Amino acid sequence: MVMRHLTIQTLLLLTFTFSIHAGEFAVAGYVKGKVSVLSADDTAKLWKTFKVNDVLKPGDTIQTGNGSKVDLVFKETEFRIQPNSSFTLKEWNPKQQISKGYLEKGAAWFKVKDFKKGFEVVSPTTTAGVRGTAFGVYYEEKDKKTLTCVCEGKVDVNGKVFSQGTSGTVTLGSDQIESNDYKDLIAKSEKKGFPGGATVQFEKKLKESPLLTSCLSCHKPTGWEAKGIIPDQKYSN
Repeated sequence: MVMRHLTIQTLLLLTFTFSIHAGEFAVAGYVKGKVSVLSADDTAKLWKTFKVNDVLKPGDTIQTGNGSKVDLVFKETEFRIQPNSSFTLKEWNPKQQISKGYLEKGAAWFKVKDFKKGFEVVSPTTTAGVRGTAFGVYYEEKDKKTLTCVCEGKVDVNGKVFSQGTSGTVTLGSDQIESNDYKDLIAKSEKKGFPGGATVQFEKKLKESPLLTSCLSCHKPTGWEAKGIIPDQKYSN
């Protein structure tokens, strides 16, 4: 009877400890398809399935398969890792309001609210630093290019500041930043809190910059059709 009482107390303690621990990190709120994680704590270095309610800790790497994605949430901050992507959380300190991540390949979208002192996303060609904003980072392995597109606020890309509706593209080995303006390519949303649709003009721009395909998970094509795009269940119209 005493042993059973101790066991119940132990389980309650572990559950309480996990709840506190989980509350310190970003939690998977939505998972589609095959998503894997390589935990920094796993000495065996084995990839495991990443599920809803799992947490992402410093040093962990997430990989998404073809047609797969994962959305992570921490308070008012969100990470959305798109299909065929690899993202590593390098640093995570909510108390000091600092976070750093590395996008090795693919695409990810970030909405930053809780890291006003420093939120940074690095790719093979760029470093994007923000303070309270929403932006996407897309790295194309074939062309070795990174596109950083600003949805809200401002983002510093390799020392150059970009504002809402603009983007910067950097090719590996180059110091040049290609600037683009997308303000007239996205229609106004009919629903409050939802992104506007991608217009026919956006489709034309897409032919010049295929990296923009990742934007279509949220910005639904308006007046044209895009095949093979997975719409965001929470944010797309």
